Amino acid sequence: MHDDTPLAEMLPYTITRYKNGKLMEEDTHVAAEVPLTFLVNDREIATLMCTPSHLKAYAYGFLFTSGFVSSADDIASFSLDTKKWRADIQVKKLIDPELLGQRVYTSGCGKGVMYTSMMELSSRHPIDSQLQIHGKDVIQVIGWLQRCSDLHTITGGVHSAAASIRGRLPDFFIDDIGRHNAVDKVLGTLLLEKTDCTEVMLACTGRISSEILHKARRLGIPILASRGAPTHQSILLAREMGITLVGFVRRTNFAIFTHTQRILGNGEKNDI
Repeated sequence: MHDDTPLAEMLPYTITRYKNGKLMEEDTHVAAEVPLTFLVNDREIATLMCTPSHLKAYAYGFLFTSGFVSSADDIASFSLDTKKWRADIQVKKLIDPELLGQRVYTSGCGKGVMYTSMMELSSRHPIDSQLQIHGKDVIQVIGWLQRCSDLHTITGGVHSAAASIRGRLPDFFIDDIGRHNAVDKVLGTLLLEKTDCTEVMLACTGRISSEILHKARRLGIPILASRGAPTHQSILLAREMGITLVGFVRRTNFAIFTHTQRILGNGEKNDI
């Protein structure tokens, strides 16, 4: 349901292992990486490095978080050429990239891109959500996300993301070599399935940078949680955007950086 093309996410590779003073050959697997070009209404928009899976969801998520479309319905057609690694997309009305402002290349792996005007727009109108989630459910969701990825277990070369509805265990997760790519793929899936994102907690395994906040805000997601650390800019933005930012999720504890009222302890009302 959530994967559109059965492409290899990892590839076999023979390495030389140094162990206990000895060198030996060993068979292993490495995470796959491809350069995917987005061709929108016959105009090249971007070429991004990504894991070769969930590429339709990636296209929808990237075009939405970049400001090219306002909903999944704005996309008329999608086709994928896996020989040229090109996604041909037709949208009902193409917004000129020049109108979206300067390209801002995202931090970390995957080399994503955002546009300044979309970053500014996503900071306006703080989210006013009454969603509340029990702390134990936050821990359970992040723990599940860490355990469910065979691709990460085998290669150690990807990040994972998922969407939890009202604190329940997600019904899917997505891996990618890039943190931003994994998030775009999850958001694209939510768009395709027309999910009510006001009840979503976006769960991630990697560092929470400001660009991730902008992507979550674009869909109106009120809670973002990760095993990783937030940056100071993401904390400042989450405060302004009305997003509850949770980091350093471990088996028994985590840190809430902003809008604590959405996280419940021991089943009681949060008065903090």
